[in-house]
Amino acid sequence: MQMDKLSASVEEACLNAWPALKEIFYDGWLIRVGRGETRRTNSVNVLGRGRYEMGEKIAYCDAVYRAHGLPTYFRIRSTDDPALERELAAGGFRAEDETRTLFMDFARTPPMPVAGVAIEIAEGAPAAEWLEAHARFTGRAPDTDDLRRRLLELVALPVAFAAARDEAGEIVSVAYGALHDRLVSLQWVATAPARRRQGLSFATLSALLHWARQQGAAGACLQVLAENFAAIRLYEDLGFDRELYRYHYRVR
Repeated sequence: MQMDKLSASVEEACLNAWPALKEIFYDGWLIRVGRGETRRTNSVNVLGRGRYEMGEKIAYCDAVYRAHGLPTYFRIRSTDDPALERELAAGGFRAEDETRTLFMDFARTPPMPVAGVAIEIAEGAPAAEWLEAHARFTGRAPDTDDLRRRLLELVALPVAFAAARDEAGEIVSVAYGALHDRLVSLQWVATAPARRRQGLSFATLSALLHWARQQGAAGACLQVLAENFAAIRLYEDLGFDRELYRYHYRVR
């Protein structure tokens, strides 16, 4: 089953918004390497049909990741040829973490800022304070900041970084968006654990979506774990009412 036009544009937007440090194009596959930061930037992605035998291609990918000291991950979309899934399963690759790709149509649900909540929008690059806040909220080690900054510097799209602050001026919620083909791809949504379920993520994302619409975006997309029910409810409340496709990983 092939992707429709909208799904293909969304896939491009999500890949472009979260680049890898290194990439190899190989016979219709995109091999992404990013020092193990996330599976999305350290996995094989199907772009199109190839010419080589599938077992040979899987062995090539294994060699690439082995050379970088990383496990071999394949990102399998629900629209991909099921033959690859069968080959990986037979080769001992286990399935992990089903993820939903959601879409919001601004014509159906025009984004508007939340009244009474001031959200900062910084275009171009995140401040060190923004990155530090995101690391705290997600429990990432401080030494990952430099790598995350490098990844963001590789993004070739218009980008914006949203932040909500508390009464003391501390950042309590963040989100990042990148514009591609009249779509904004939302990434890195995080709120301080002590301030969750207070509407801060909703306000931060609403402001970011409003910014994107002002830049000419006609819709928004994001990818979320299928079992992250709290996040999915938040996104549905914002207007993400359409699922385009799913994906999961397979790892040796």
